[in-house]
Amino acid sequence: MRTWNHRILAFDSPHGVYFEAQEVHYADGVPRAYSVDKRIGGESIEDILWTCDMIKKACEKPILWGGDRFPQEYKPQENG
Repeated sequence: MRTWNHRILAFDSPHGVYFEAQEVHYADGVPRAYSVDKRIGGESIEDILWTCDMIKKACEKPILWGGDRFPQEYKPQENG
C-alpha cells in the first residue's frame, strides 16, 4: 500500500544542518521517496490550513535525513 504524510527532513549545508518540511511517500510502511516541492498551495485557504496542520504534526515525529542518507533518522548528536 502506498501512502504519504509530511515529515521534517534534515540536509547538510555549509552552515550546519538545514531542515525542510516535505511530503514523504511510503510503500508498505517504509519511507521510499520525498517531494522536492517547497510550495504550500491548494484550491482553497482551508487546503493551505490543512497542510500547515500536517506540517505542525510532522514536527512531533522523528526527523529523517534527506539526500543520500534518506530515510535514516536524523539524530542531532550525530551531526557536528
